[in-house]
Amino acid sequence: NGLKEVSYWRTPQCNMINGTAGQMWPPFLTKESTLPFYSPDACRSLELVYQRSGKMKGIPLYRFVAPKTMFANGTDYTPNEGFCPCRQSGLLNVSSCRNNAPVFISQPHFFNADPVLQDYVLGLHPTEKDHGLFIDIHPLTGVPLNVSVRLQLNLYMKRVPGITETGKISEVVMPMLWFEESGYIDGPVLTTFHNNLVVLPAVMQYMQYIFIALGLVTILVASLVLYKAKSETRGSRAAPSGDGSTAAEERTPLLQHNAERLTHT
Repeated sequence: NGLKEVSYWRTPQCNMINGTAGQMWPPFLTKESTLPFYSPDACRSLELVYQRSGKMKGIPLYRFVAPKTMFANGTDYTPNEGFCPCRQSGLLNVSSCRNNAPVFISQPHFFNADPVLQDYVLGLHPTEKDHGLFIDIHPLTGVPLNVSVRLQLNLYMKRVPGITETGKISEVVMPMLWFEESGYIDGPVLTTFHNNLVVLPAVMQYMQYIFIALGLVTILVASLVLYKAKSETRGSRAAPSGDGSTAAEERTPLLQHNAERLTHT
């Protein structure tokens, strides 16, 4: 909406709108790069870090994931103090942007959260494969190839004085639902992407070595031809030299007749 910052949190740093909307990032990413983006569900900017390299149908990619500090409380991670009041690490209090409703955001099944949160709820089995947040991105272009953003909505529940129905409720952060927003490149777009970013660079790489080899062969052949031509030229110049018989044979008849008369005399 044209804003450069939000007003939900306690510090200017936490209120900053950093990164993109999540569709594209700058090109030429490295393993030290991070992926910042603004999440409307969390009412704040999030930042993913490099985890590993991989391939998707032959296309190289970097996988970026949510660090454990993303939803850590201010005690465990000082830069997050502006998002407090906080509870256990792994929970983000979003009541300030949800009409003061007692709502907390986390990763599904309290993945990467304080293990004590799982003790109050049955049936939670967090795994990175099923509940982790990740983005697979082509490092050269910054185009996301495979995306899975998973978040969980939790309701803070406790005993309320004067309401008897809550008399037996223990203080707990209860998971209500979790959702996943995912997408990946497929079909003709993936084929075009693969041809332009994998096949064509590979062909160009091989072609440069082929041209270098052809250039070396051409230089070698030219050197041999030049050497042979010089050898033939030297041979033709040395051919007229002899033992003098040739010079005698080339005398004129008059000189030859006089020579014979001198010999008889």
